[in-house]
Amino acid sequence: MQGQNLTSGPIPKQLWSLAWPMMLSMFFHSLYNLVDAFWVAKISASAIAAVSISQIILFIMISLAMGISVGTSVLVGQNIGAKKIAIAERVLGQGFLLTIIAALLFTLFIYSFRNEFLIISGAVGDILPLATPYFTVITAGSVLTFLMMMISISYNAQGDNFTMTKLFALSTMTNMVLDPIFIFGYAGFPALGIAGAAYATLISQAVFIVLALRLLMKPTMMVPLHLKYLQLSWSSVKKVIDIGLPASLNQVLNPLGFSALMFLVSATFLEAGAAAFAIGFRIEFFAFIPAIGFGFAAMSMIGQNIGAGNHDRVRAVLNVSVWYGSGSALLFSLLVLIFAPYIVGIFTVDPLVTEYALQYFRIVPLGYLFFAVAFIEASIFQGIGKSWPGFWITFARIGIALAISVISINVFALEIWTVWIAIVVGSVIASLFGLLWLKRALTSAQHEEQQPDSNLGTEEVLP
Repeated sequence: MQGQNLTSGPIPKQLWSLAWPMMLSMFFHSLYNLVDAFWVAKISASAIAAVSISQIILFIMISLAMGISVGTSVLVGQNIGAKKIAIAERVLGQGFLLTIIAALLFTLFIYSFRNEFLIISGAVGDILPLATPYFTVITAGSVLTFLMMMISISYNAQGDNFTMTKLFALSTMTNMVLDPIFIFGYAGFPALGIAGAAYATLISQAVFIVLALRLLMKPTMMVPLHLKYLQLSWSSVKKVIDIGLPASLNQVLNPLGFSALMFLVSATFLEAGAAAFAIGFRIEFFAFIPAIGFGFAAMSMIGQNIGAGNHDRVRAVLNVSVWYGSGSALLFSLLVLIFAPYIVGIFTVDPLVTEYALQYFRIVPLGYLFFAVAFIEASIFQGIGKSWPGFWITFARIGIALAISVISINVFALEIWTVWIAIVVGSVIASLFGLLWLKRALTSAQHEEQQPDSNLGTEEVLP
């Protein structure tokens, strides 16, 4: 049977077996945008700006898709742990149908107001006519992005992330091959320009979806997808939304927080400050990959063990995932601190930008460990079916950083290094606060287990 029973066995081995394929999948998925940017940049500077602006709005789409996927995944995992496979299959089918409905609604809304959204995002002058065809094609095929997220999280709930890694790698290679062919018109194809990058992305996503669905519908899967279960039941849909809505909002908070800090920094310290912040954030993304990998691995393990009532194992998963995630983040932060001058030198030779960026890399990496813990905490909250605490942990982390930054700059007129310190302080306070909250929540979940239908809430989907 394809998948893993995560309710028994060595926790470190299982956690790692789920985490490293997720990290690789994230790496391959991020290459979609990098490959598009590489080839589109050969057209013009405005073309690369058009793609970047379009992807800001598309990130919101991914966040919405992530919410539905997480909600479905948690319920599937809990039912696997409770050995209620028939209910898990029905929940999975409902999740896919809900994903398709949400994608169609999103497509209709965004497509109808695509020019307005692009203008609000900064597509002005020569950028708008370039961004419009790319954004139009990607938006029209947004159902593929929604399905990719749903499929990926569905495999994660069943303890099988390695299959996703292989499919993401194949999909990324497909995109790499098709991008130059469609953009510049090689091999007898017409030159589609920037829209060609969008078509290449959609085709590569379709390859992923077709192959993944064929495997997911096989009876050898722990929880196979059955077309007959593509139906909605309000009770389980409500449960998916209860878990998924705050998960979606949690995903949106990070880019919004980054944008707010970027606005503050650029308004006060002009282009040099904005450039330094952008350099730091690009490198910082790689520090987040282990945290996200271990976070999703923990969410899968927590879901199954909550369903099985293994609360001692749930606490053990919490401890191991925090140690692994924070240890990986600590290692990366040490590397950044050591090689900071070389990293900055790759991006700039401007003296002021270099000074600001070096300050960033000497301060912000001190908070990588706490950011990792905060992300894992949010994922574990999702695993036990309570996503709002994870949202508030992220909100606290970003809100504290913004509040300290605004006060230090506008009230005390301090230098840019206070913004870097604010980012660290926000992560430290939010992660410690979240850890205390999570331990109380796990104790509460153990007490609730004694009440019928308290943690799954999905029995109503049975005929």
